[in-house]
Amino acid sequence: MNFLFAVIIGVVIGLAGGFALRGRQPNAVWLAPALAVAGALVAALLALIFGDDRQYGWKEITLQIVLAIAGVAVTYFLGTRNSADAAATPAP
Repeated sequence: MNFLFAVIIGVVIGLAGGFALRGRQPNAVWLAPALAVAGALVAALLALIFGDDRQYGWKEITLQIVLAIAGVAVTYFLGTRNSADAAATPAP
């Protein structure tokens, strides 16, 4: 059940972040949700590995939200890196 909630949390945070970054980066609409879902699933997997066999709790939710936001942040930094590389390349 926590993996289902991880996907839902990742999609919601990823879509919000993707639409916020849409004007700056064209690939943010699909990349931000993908990385946010990946981050939330990693959080659910970490909770499973480290023995969180109790009910779905606030610690796991918090970790999923933080790692989903980290996925959106990675999208932002990937877009700024590409923009900086394009600006540094001299025109022919």
